[in-house]
Amino acid sequence: EKNGDTLDNKFYITQNEAGEFEFTVKGAALTRFLKNAYAYLDKKELQEKLETATAEEVYEFLRKGTGDNYTHMFDISDEYTVEETLKIMGIRYALFCNYPKHMQITVASNVNENTVAEVMEESANLPGVEIQKQTRRYYNDSLYYAHILGYTGLISAEELEEYDDGTEYYNSTDVIGKSGLEKEYESYLSGKKGSEIVTVGTSGKVIGVVDRVDPVAGNDVYLTIDSELQKDIYHIVEKKITSILLDKIRPDMNYGTKGESANNILTPIYEVYFALINNNIIDITQFDDRDASPLEKQVYAKYEAALSNVFGQLDTLLAYDNTIPNNKTGDMEDYLDYFYEVMKEQNLLYVSDIPKDDSVYQDYVNNKIGLNKFLIHAISENWVDLSPLDIGDRYYNAKELYNMLISYVKNILKKDGTFNKKIYRNLVFSYKLSGTEICLLLFDQGVLEYNQEDINRLNNGSVSAYQFIRNKLTSLEITPAMLALEPYSGSVVVTDVNSGDVLAMVTYPSYDNNKMANKVDAKYFNQLRLDETKPLLNRPVQQKVAPGSTFKMVTSTAILEEGAVTPYEKIRDQGIFTKTNPPAKCHIYPGSHGMVNIVNALRVSCNYYFYEAAYRLSTDSSGTFNEQLGLDKLAKYATMYGLNKPSGVELPEYEPQISNDDPIRSAIGQGKHVYTAAQLSKYITTIANRGTSYDLTLLEKIVDKDGKVVVDNKAKVDQELSSIKDSTWDSIQQGIYSVANVPGGSVYGLYHNLGVTVAGKTGTSQISKVVPNNALFLSYAPFEKPEISVATIIPNGHTSGNAAELTRDIYKLYFNLEDHDKLVDSNVTLPENRSKAFSD
Repeated sequence: EKNGDTLDNKFYITQNEAGEFEFTVKGAALTRFLKNAYAYLDKKELQEKLETATAEEVYEFLRKGTGDNYTHMFDISDEYTVEETLKIMGIRYALFCNYPKHMQITVASNVNENTVAEVMEESANLPGVEIQKQTRRYYNDSLYYAHILGYTGLISAEELEEYDDGTEYYNSTDVIGKSGLEKEYESYLSGKKGSEIVTVGTSGKVIGVVDRVDPVAGNDVYLTIDSELQKDIYHIVEKKITSILLDKIRPDMNYGTKGESANNILTPIYEVYFALINNNIIDITQFDDRDASPLEKQVYAKYEAALSNVFGQLDTLLAYDNTIPNNKTGDMEDYLDYFYEVMKEQNLLYVSDIPKDDSVYQDYVNNKIGLNKFLIHAISENWVDLSPLDIGDRYYNAKELYNMLISYVKNILKKDGTFNKKIYRNLVFSYKLSGTEICLLLFDQGVLEYNQEDINRLNNGSVSAYQFIRNKLTSLEITPAMLALEPYSGSVVVTDVNSGDVLAMVTYPSYDNNKMANKVDAKYFNQLRLDETKPLLNRPVQQKVAPGSTFKMVTSTAILEEGAVTPYEKIRDQGIFTKTNPPAKCHIYPGSHGMVNIVNALRVSCNYYFYEAAYRLSTDSSGTFNEQLGLDKLAKYATMYGLNKPSGVELPEYEPQISNDDPIRSAIGQGKHVYTAAQLSKYITTIANRGTSYDLTLLEKIVDKDGKVVVDNKAKVDQELSSIKDSTWDSIQQGIYSVANVPGGSVYGLYHNLGVTVAGKTGTSQISKVVPNNALFLSYAPFEKPEISVATIIPNGHTSGNAAELTRDIYKLYFNLEDHDKLVDSNVTLPENRSKAFSD
């Protein structure tokens, strides 16, 4: 450790700041740890320990054993500090759990030359300890493949038990696949260990090798992914999301239609300033460091003044006799609400014990009284856990108990990162912490490369903070991944429609899996954990969204196959469908699409047409509307397209959900439908090839060290939709062809001069009135002889035209229709689709 190295061994007890021992695991992991720790106890004693043992009791047991001849355990001397004892205990615990016992464990990895030299010098005093060279996983271009490949790491106790099947030996210091394909193909990638039969002296030191079996290298796994396509699409996604964000940022406090409608939600520049703090791009913990810059110290002084002011106001508003209700406290209402939330999070309030009809609770909920009056009542009703206050046997009256509780929670708030960020948010939005200061902090903390010209321009006012931020977004020196402001994420899946091979599976934002592999970079992992964009999430398989109008091809299949409509039958769009309650509007309302058949209904994404068709689909033979009948028929055809299960890719994937509510709205992709990008890729691929539904695959082949193919993989056919009539396929394909290639089509302006014929369907799904809509586009090309499909989702991407524009650039890239550098490497420009597409 004096050389900067650390121990590898995981141990499951720690000592907190208060000097108390704690377990670092819970649930099954804790049970496994306790079983290992008390392995020498008989069954009855073991069961008792599993139910009652505290962290301190386990610590003492492992340190000294039972204190008699029953078992000595680790016998660690009292001369060591608790910190040193825990480290020694961690190594001995790893040895204790090691099986077979002669297997080696790794104490520390990736150590520097000084540590190597010292261990070798002390080798006579360290019998059995060796320095060995080991291979380490390194991922090239990790940003683009992290979610697919995953990473390796030290095996856990649970994994050790899981992998111990008798066919291959693992010990507690082995490195295994922890996520992604590294985990899925662990048995192929890990190879086989070698072995030695040795003779040892009385000290345990090896004195001879009797027999040796060399290790066998692991296999090579080849993927269907097109490496360059994967990388280039990642950059295109980042550029387009940045483009949308730039289009919505305003230099004032204008939030657009937020709260009234999701149609045109805007982002004030002050949200951008605060986002740089909120998402930890600017590290506020550095502001009070000894070597903090003058600006950092200046900002910290503003924070301290604001914090003092907030606590002063909390003292007033939480005073025992205060009569001001929360909603009359102005800016302090947010702080009071958070005070209440912290009490819940800390389990200080027994929330489940509070009767919802309690009159005082109702007065608090309805803003007739303040938080103070409610808490005084809660204490009297024993709804508050007072045990952390260390009351002991002393008597305190109600006011004293209340004041002790308030002081306790205030001390928690002083160390609470979210609370501190609320202070900074207030500073930004009250204009006390300026945009210029925020921008200059980016240079002080090394977020942006030092640029004296930029610094001078910010200081002398020749560039505003607003324009500076826009410039840095345009050049991608600041990215959506840094800001975590909607939109900040996206998923794209590109599939070979004739084989089911996935050619690209892109998730934005990403992370560096090299810092997770071999030995986790704890600081980096904590950064990922706190990142508001959730970069560890593999969005193409682990983020589900409502499909919006992209579901209309399922509905088209159902209504044509079930005879609810015929291909050439026209329905008049009346703008608002009144046969259901509440009535359902077409997106063009109060306008109308006029008389439309199914092809034109898909072209202009006419909701009314599909409402009427779904109503007919839900009408039984007696002429009665039957909601369940319609839902069942929609589910039948969604299942045909494979939307009832994961896509088949060899990664953990969330289960989809076919809507079980409201067949009228479900017919246009609302209701309760949710699917991943991979599942929607499977669906549009089936439409492109007219009925072959593949279980999508990422695996091409597995090859051993000698070049022999161990596994030659092909995507399995999930089902053939052979019962679907040719006329149905013709109507659906012609409809989505017209979306991009016939005047009036929703993305005609983006696609009609592209150079390759694309068929596609837009989709916009609403989440609420306070966040932007999701944007989707499912498509394939060339229409005449399909090669690839592209499924694109931009969560909170505002309008489906944005997803269509992103997808268009992917086709330009794939079919070499535009200069590569212009598509991938150039500066960000504003979206074109504002004038060339519409939202449905």
